[in-house]
Amino acid sequence: MVAGFRIRTVAIEGFKGFTTRKEIEFKQRHVFLLGKNGAGKSSIVEAIRWGLFGSTRRRNEIVANRSHGGRCRVEIALTGDGKQWNLRRTLNPGSTGGSDAVLTDEHGKERLLGEIMPKLGSVDAGEGAHIIFASQEPLPRSQSGKLDSFGRTIFAHLGLTYPQSLLEQMENFLVELELTETRLGEEITNSRQEIDSQIQQFERQRGIILRSPPWDSGHAPSVAETEVRARDLIGEITSKPIDESLLGVSLDALIDNAEETLTDKRAQDQGALQKELTEIVERRRKLEEFRNIHKEIEMQRSKIQDLQSQLSTTLSGDSLEHLQHSVEEELAAKGAMELRRQAVQGTIRLLDRDEGDSADCPVCNASHQRHLLKSQLQDTLRQLPDDTTGTSPELEARLKKVHAINQESQNLSRKLSELEESGRTTRAQIDAEDAKQITDHVSTDNLNAIISRCLEQERSIEARIENRTDWIDAKEKRLFKLKEEQRFHVLQKDLARLLQSRNQFGRVDRAYQDLVAFGESVREIRQVIKTCFNEQLKKDIPGVSENLSRVFAALTNHTWYDRLTIAIDRLPELILQVASSHDPAVIGHPTGVLNGQAQSALALVPYFAFSQTDDTPTEVYLVLLDDPTQAFDEEHIGMLVERLAELGRRVQLIVASQESTRFRKLLPRKFDLGSYVVVEPTSWSYHDGPRLKIEYN
Repeated sequence: MVAGFRIRTVAIEGFKGFTTRKEIEFKQRHVFLLGKNGAGKSSIVEAIRWGLFGSTRRRNEIVANRSHGGRCRVEIALTGDGKQWNLRRTLNPGSTGGSDAVLTDEHGKERLLGEIMPKLGSVDAGEGAHIIFASQEPLPRSQSGKLDSFGRTIFAHLGLTYPQSLLEQMENFLVELELTETRLGEEITNSRQEIDSQIQQFERQRGIILRSPPWDSGHAPSVAETEVRARDLIGEITSKPIDESLLGVSLDALIDNAEETLTDKRAQDQGALQKELTEIVERRRKLEEFRNIHKEIEMQRSKIQDLQSQLSTTLSGDSLEHLQHSVEEELAAKGAMELRRQAVQGTIRLLDRDEGDSADCPVCNASHQRHLLKSQLQDTLRQLPDDTTGTSPELEARLKKVHAINQESQNLSRKLSELEESGRTTRAQIDAEDAKQITDHVSTDNLNAIISRCLEQERSIEARIENRTDWIDAKEKRLFKLKEEQRFHVLQKDLARLLQSRNQFGRVDRAYQDLVAFGESVREIRQVIKTCFNEQLKKDIPGVSENLSRVFAALTNHTWYDRLTIAIDRLPELILQVASSHDPAVIGHPTGVLNGQAQSALALVPYFAFSQTDDTPTEVYLVLLDDPTQAFDEEHIGMLVERLAELGRRVQLIVASQESTRFRKLLPRKFDLGSYVVVEPTSWSYHDGPRLKIEYN
């Protein structure tokens, strides 16, 4: 057996079906994991795969045994180059895939895994993959991400790994380069258009300013000249000499200072004048209010005097009591007369009820002739006046008018009292200086004179406010012009910067063209390498096809499809085809013409084909095969074991299969008894994991 890295022992703890730590001693021999499915064979294969590469057959596969409270860990003891090594891989807590690997030498010193075993980082460890594990030159770091394990093996076998990797890296580089060229081209175009657009916009804004320049002189001022004007404006606003702290200050700061100073000045001056105006207006309003109340009082007093005169005329020298008494006497007399009328009318009705010539008087009870008594009563009734229910209209009208005059006079007196009270309140609110000028006998002329003086003071203050506003407005106009000058200077500066940037596009364009030319050079180099690479492949592929065909025929013993070829017209892509030596024209894809057994055998061909060559740079020292006998009948299993025996002369085999009976029958015939170990998982426990039966021959 060729010397290389070989596994001595494997210790598994908390990995998939394993719980407590179990150690399996391989003794550098071949290992055959035999037994029924579900007992733990695949867990051992996957534990070795994960311990070496940190990956499993399927992405993000959960490897930790959830019923195990300890760590998930695999330790692999190896022998290589006459030295002992120990590789321990531990799953990171809380992770389903991340792990840490520690490699120690025979003295317990930690060593870099990539330094001692460089091939581990470049091997495809996916499902069904063979493992290249040898002490040789490491593959390029950026090796193919597109090749399958078959392609990698072919190129490595032919010694074309570096050219193939170089071509792929150049392809990737050119893809990125073309993307970069496109992106840079678009960015340069967009930047140029954006700069040209900004230049046009700034030139248009500058043209508007130049058509109506804010400065008085014919030429545009410099920044320093505008700064001088700004400092002069600040001095005029504050009425103070130029503050030395403003010397050396930027134009932007000076403009901000002038604007702030002018705002403060407006608030200060107009605030004081506005306060004075408000006070004088309030003073005038109080005086006018007092004057209006005074006029109303005089008016009410005049009305009361008029009512008193009307009352005197209506009474005509009489008193209200006498007039009231006269009305009451007249009402009493008319009331008695009305009672008499009612008595006479009642007596007549009474006489009309009785019959006979005589009748008794209802008053004196004397007997009278009925018709004579009735006649007398009727004469009396006719002598009574018709109106006996009221007073004379003239007397009643006088009394009613007197009452109305008295009521109105009382109302006016109450209103007069309210006005006099309001007048006293308003007078108390009048300015003390004005109150001195109002005597006890207030006159409207006196009040009008004071109010006129207030109006004059108002007009004077308003004129001062207007003058101050004009002064402020004039300063604001100057400040606006200074801001326009400031904007002009900013536009000038931005235009200069943009024009400079546009001028620099010449260098950018030249650099971009250099990049494009560099890309063309790389494409030409790639084409030359690709041509040479394909020529070498065309030269070597027939020998590879012969080697593959020989192994395929030995594994399958197919009666018709007995050859494997690689399509020459698809190089450098490696397309595997099956053909027939009986009819060279018959060529097809394996999945379309091979049965299940032949396809399973096809996956094993590279292991046997390239491990049998001498001095190959892809020397295989370890092969992991998990159930390679799928769809195999007894004949093909025998052919497989025979090929494994040939392969086992060069490499260490770790093979898992459920064909326990057939393997046990074939192994002693094909392998030396001391060259292999049989591990059979006999049962599995939820708490203890698989129970292993290990047989050393």
